[in-house]
Amino acid sequence: MQQPDESESAEVQSDPTGEPKSNLEETRSNSGPAESEMQTAVSTFMEMPSMSRVLSVIVLLAGILVVGMLFYKVMVGFFIPLFMAAALVVIFHPMQAWFERKLRGRKSLAAAATTSVILTIVLLPFILLITVAVGQLTGLVGRMDLDDIKSAMDRGREKIGLKLEYADRYRRLESLAGLIGDIENPDAVNSAIEESRELIAFLDQKTSGASPTGEMSDIAFDRLDEFSATVEELRLAESVDVFEPNDKIELTERFHRQGVVASAAIHSWVTAKLGGSFRTQAKLLINPSERDLAEAIHTVREFIQPRFVKFSGATGRAFVHTAFGLLIMVIAIYFFFVDGPGMVRTLMRLSPLDDNYELQLLNEFEKTSRAVVLASVLSALVQGLLAAIAFFFLGFESYVLLFLVTTVMALVPFLGAASVWLPCAIYLGAVDQRYGAAIFLFIYGAALVSSIDNVIKAIVLHGHSELHPLIALLSVLGGVPVFGPIGILIGPMVVVFLQTLLEILNQELELRDHPAEDQPTSQDATAVASEGVSIE
Repeated sequence: MQQPDESESAEVQSDPTGEPKSNLEETRSNSGPAESEMQTAVSTFMEMPSMSRVLSVIVLLAGILVVGMLFYKVMVGFFIPLFMAAALVVIFHPMQAWFERKLRGRKSLAAAATTSVILTIVLLPFILLITVAVGQLTGLVGRMDLDDIKSAMDRGREKIGLKLEYADRYRRLESLAGLIGDIENPDAVNSAIEESRELIAFLDQKTSGASPTGEMSDIAFDRLDEFSATVEELRLAESVDVFEPNDKIELTERFHRQGVVASAAIHSWVTAKLGGSFRTQAKLLINPSERDLAEAIHTVREFIQPRFVKFSGATGRAFVHTAFGLLIMVIAIYFFFVDGPGMVRTLMRLSPLDDNYELQLLNEFEKTSRAVVLASVLSALVQGLLAAIAFFFLGFESYVLLFLVTTVMALVPFLGAASVWLPCAIYLGAVDQRYGAAIFLFIYGAALVSSIDNVIKAIVLHGHSELHPLIALLSVLGGVPVFGPIGILIGPMVVVFLQTLLEILNQELELRDHPAEDQPTSQDATAVASEGVSIE
């Protein structure tokens, strides 16, 4: 027997009277929208994951979060060695490819050869330079002598016209000008006035000023005499109660007014004697007392010497940590050369980020590594080498230390190598009185050392854009406290990665607002990654 059609059965059952519908199509057309919405809601409900599946996903995410935090704690100590290893692999990738061609595709041997070259031309010379520079700095600190420093400062002050005889007495006179306003102690005020008169008379006779101060001296003496008379009246008013309250108030006001005038007269005389406000402060600052100079030198020596002696001894936990980090970096360089492409493909497969965005991040890492690590470091090394050659021939004993300092400062935007060779040129002229050598170092530093930076970066970067100088400076200054000395390199790279991530977010938002038809698929990006990425 033939079975009735399901639709007909449904139509018969849908009629509560049991009678067949005469116009089925018309009924469907009338109730179609409601049934369509209901069917959509039912299908949506059926497609929703079950509660057990939702809980399973939540537990899985929680487990990934916990294990990820533990993984971070395990690996955080190796971040800097791995980061530097990846940067060096990017820079020396052409050499790795050359070794592979010469060794007929034996990647392990090529990786070992490239790692050996990096160890020979990068790490070992760096360690040697650090050792020598620390030794020179320790010796320099140990040779610091008060008499030598005083002689050098005297020669320098004399050459720049800031030498001041009887500097301690000028400082004493300046301090007395601030003591003559103490109304609670008239006897001390009188003593200060008398000492001020004696000092002005002595200094006016014994020292030659920038301009004649005879009239200024007379004015200072007159103001001090007027103020001394007012102080005597105030002492009398305190000892003998014969003054009216109003007279005491007037006398107090006159004391403060004349005290200010007398103090200003002393300052005016000192300023006129020493050649103006700026030269007065400069002379008083650059002519410290022997006690202040000895205390400053002792403080600096006590702060610096133990730290660098400890560092130069290469003992303790810091040395072990540094050596272990270098070992990890060397091992990571080898395995990045051998298995780098496979590691990148695995990370791209596991990462939830779109493969196109991952490739964009890898490309930015390559460009930034070349810009920051290769261009900046190579430029800094060349500047340090050129400066060290000049330091050596000009007679600086600690030329290795100066090379290292120049190289490090060349990495800092706005300061650069000039922050080292310029003070050295000033030292040659002001202290050693070698004016020809000072002029030569200034011209050599400005024309060659600091200018070679632009040439090297133009060659290495090939027109790639760099960070804005202000952002570069802030990233360097902020990276050093966070990452240590290596923050000079890592700080700018962090800024570039943030910029790249923001660009990726902007692209994603634009795609959601204006979906494009011809976007590369994840399979295309994976194929590109399999052919070779930056770290490969």
